[in-house]
Amino acid sequence: MTYIASFDIGTTHVKGILVNRDGELFHEQNVSLTCRQEPPFIEQEPEQWFKAVGAIVNEWFRNGIGAGQIGLVAFSGQMQDCIPVNEQGRAVRPAILYSDSRAGTEARMIRDEIGEEEIFRSAANRMDGTLTFPKLLWLKTHEADDCARTSRYLISSKDYVIARLTGAFVTDPTSAATTGCMDIRRREWREDWLVRMGLPAGKLPDILPSGETAGRVHAEGSRLTGLAEGTPVLCGIGDAGAATLGAGVYEPGEVYAYIGTTGWVAGVSGGVADPASGLFNLAYAEPGRYINVAPLTNAGNAHHWAAEVFAPEAAGTDGRGMYEAVERLVEASDRGRNKILFLPYLNGERCPVQDEEASGCFIGLRPSTTKADMAAAVLEGVAFAMKQVMELRGAPEGAASLTLIGGGARSRQWCRILADVFGTEVSVPSESQFLPCLGAAALGFPGLGWASSYDRLCELFKIRRKCETFSPDAEKKAHYESKYARYLELYPALAPVFRQAATEA
Repeated sequence: MTYIASFDIGTTHVKGILVNRDGELFHEQNVSLTCRQEPPFIEQEPEQWFKAVGAIVNEWFRNGIGAGQIGLVAFSGQMQDCIPVNEQGRAVRPAILYSDSRAGTEARMIRDEIGEEEIFRSAANRMDGTLTFPKLLWLKTHEADDCARTSRYLISSKDYVIARLTGAFVTDPTSAATTGCMDIRRREWREDWLVRMGLPAGKLPDILPSGETAGRVHAEGSRLTGLAEGTPVLCGIGDAGAATLGAGVYEPGEVYAYIGTTGWVAGVSGGVADPASGLFNLAYAEPGRYINVAPLTNAGNAHHWAAEVFAPEAAGTDGRGMYEAVERLVEASDRGRNKILFLPYLNGERCPVQDEEASGCFIGLRPSTTKADMAAAVLEGVAFAMKQVMELRGAPEGAASLTLIGGGARSRQWCRILADVFGTEVSVPSESQFLPCLGAAALGFPGLGWASSYDRLCELFKIRRKCETFSPDAEKKAHYESKYARYLELYPALAPVFRQAATEA
């Protein structure tokens, strides 16, 4: 049997699956990653991404899969990074991740020089310190020696692995849209903007269609990973694009929610949304379509923080014990009476508010407050933030069901909270955390003759997937409607405090 080997390279894990022509998933693997966080500095060593891919491939081989059964390799990955590499494709310094907001000053410099109107018209997104373009300017100012040693700047974690496997320096239009310097309609770099800011032209990766072959596994890539030399490697797609395909979202009006380390509510349309609203626009895998995203900087990272704070003793060897302990805590909380509010802006926030200085806050603590109440409030806070961005995005009222994907969907307590907060059924596809892998694999179906178009693939995925459905509890729904109204008052009341704290820092 021939498989597509598909990998999703996130912040906390690298996931790998084998996909056959029927869209079935086999031999799911998951390798943990480490990340250095000293906000606003959030960095990761790129070489661990490459080593994780090799570890997954070798685990497949130990389970009886042969290298010759892998027909091609596809990737999804975190976007909006800044990854300086040398001529050999090795990292010059740690990758500056998407959630790193160090380049706020540089973002303002770009806005002042180029003008917000021109940025909106061409890049179709707000210019802030999390985008790759300002990070390039930050590196020029603060790390000139590293810049001198840099041959190319990569954008997505999967771009780095592709470079290490094939020697090609490429990215896809979805990932490139997160840089702040791609013309989203033409799918071309605005190198004139780079020159205006004193940055060198020609160092960004080549933009290829997601389903195009970036290169083939070279001898060194084969030796280090076990993949057969000559195996085709697709350009791949950024994680939001892969998740959209994996969720089967193709038609305008279809909406889904994703909870990974970060999160988003997204759908597909034939045009860009107004970036002044806080919505983010990405290029879809198919030209002429766009993914309109309401992005959340804080989602699964808040869950992880709660697990580390409230249940560190339960970590176990793989860390899953902490999350299981949080599940038990949330289940023990009387959610219908819990009045604790949590503002989940642990790393600042970009939507529905744009404030890099915002922070996480608990409101309503009393002597009677328990860990269970606080843990539940954390998951509720993210759910409220998702409801807020859902409203911002203009999702259809009275929708019968919301599709939820990503690692956060493994938390049954969180799914129940989301159903109660949204007041609608929450539908969680089986193996939800691997749907970005499935979406990346879909890019290879046309080339192998397994499918003729993305719309047919999306329909196939929706027909064949199995889902678990969580229905809202009427009493808790009413409780959350009142609690959500109070939640909406938190940020406006606290924004002056955040600004003052930033001034005094």
